[in-house]
Amino acid sequence: MDEKTIIIVDDHRIVIDGLRAILLGKPNFKILHELSSGKELIQVLNIQAPDLVILDVMLPDISGLELISIVKSRTNSKVLMLTANTDEDTVCTAVQNGADGFLDKNSSAEELIYAMEVVLDGEPYLGMNISTLIHKSYSKIVNELRNDANKPKISDREAEVIKLLATGLSFKEIAIRLNISPRTVESHKNNILLKLDLKNTVDLLKYAFKHKLVEL
Repeated sequence: MDEKTIIIVDDHRIVIDGLRAILLGKPNFKILHELSSGKELIQVLNIQAPDLVILDVMLPDISGLELISIVKSRTNSKVLMLTANTDEDTVCTAVQNGADGFLDKNSSAEELIYAMEVVLDGEPYLGMNISTLIHKSYSKIVNELRNDANKPKISDREAEVIKLLATGLSFKEIAIRLNISPRTVESHKNNILLKLDLKNTVDLLKYAFKHKLVEL
């Protein structure tokens, strides 16, 4: 992976210091700015767009959830939410607003790095602590599509791919589980999106939330 630029936005110095320590010595990542408010982020985005914004939900001026849409409207930056608020409403709103990833602050340093890599590679990432929520979303989609004659049908293999995507596995990891190639996994995912008239995996999550398919 080429060097990727990062902006961290969190109003707790201990969190920023911790993130800096985790990224120290990681040659693939370069921290451009360490910010403590939404206003500061907006000012920086006027002159500079990073590859990734690591964004807290609770900020002193503008909600991180509102900032997602601002980042997405002004840049091509990926957005990884890092927060202690992993309740259903927060996760749903973050995904609907365009977040590329969502990670609990209780996550390990290893999971943070993995989440950053996945998001920067163009795939969505939702932390292990909320994988059950997402798994149920995908499972409900599968059941609805199978049981509604007016909706497009998905195959058993496509259903397997959906459920494994819901656990946060990458294409390569799913390929190993199903004994198929990563290219085949991606093909299955693209077929599902085509049937649902969606653009990407994040849109599939948005579809689940929009149609009230998430159950805790």
